[in-house]
Amino acid sequence: GWIGGVLLLTLSPHIGVLLLSFAKVWSFAPLPDAYTLAHYATVFQDSSGMIKNTLLYCGLAALLDVVLGVTIAYLILRTRLPARQWLDWITTASLAVPGIVLAIGYLRLFKGMTLPAWIAGPDVLLTGTWVMIMLAYAVRRLPYALRSCVAALQQVHVSLEEAAESLGATKLRTIQRVVVPLMAGGILAGFVTSFITAAVELSATILLVSADSQAPMSYGIYLYMQSVAG
Repeated sequence: GWIGGVLLLTLSPHIGVLLLSFAKVWSFAPLPDAYTLAHYATVFQDSSGMIKNTLLYCGLAALLDVVLGVTIAYLILRTRLPARQWLDWITTASLAVPGIVLAIGYLRLFKGMTLPAWIAGPDVLLTGTWVMIMLAYAVRRLPYALRSCVAALQQVHVSLEEAAESLGATKLRTIQRVVVPLMAGGILAGFVTSFITAAVELSATILLVSADSQAPMSYGIYLYMQSVAG
């Protein structure tokens, strides 16, 4: 009962948003005066492109995060490279940078840079494409994937890799056939965590979206909440 009370208090804003999504009229009463499904009909009729964009951006960002996460985790825990811990610190530092600041950094760094003509045609600015949004999501959520991959690799004893190598497997084959399969649970957890948290990223999205056709769901929610009806 105590845990239920804490959860109720914690989830009360979400419950309020859920009620608002069904509310037709909600003025000064504790609960809505009337309910409707018209809001959901509007979302699925007008915002299917935003849903597809979210799946694309967040899926690619989470995939990039787990690839980088596995690589960095392996370098930290399985090699003796000098200053390898700096990889962990630099990756985690992205959490300390606000999304708006990160987006401004991207816009400054890639200002005037164009994509190759064979990819997007002539004179297409990189800052005007969805690639920038995906990269911002990947950088912002990489620490979550890295933590999951590090935790998963810490549970894989190094003797398993040594056994594979003693039987003639190369280092790359050992990673492919032994390390990565045993890390699958952590990799999946990192992917899901990065995907979900990237889907609600708004601060960087507002600055990097240059056209409504590029907008993900977080940007769409922001636009809908600016309407008179909310």
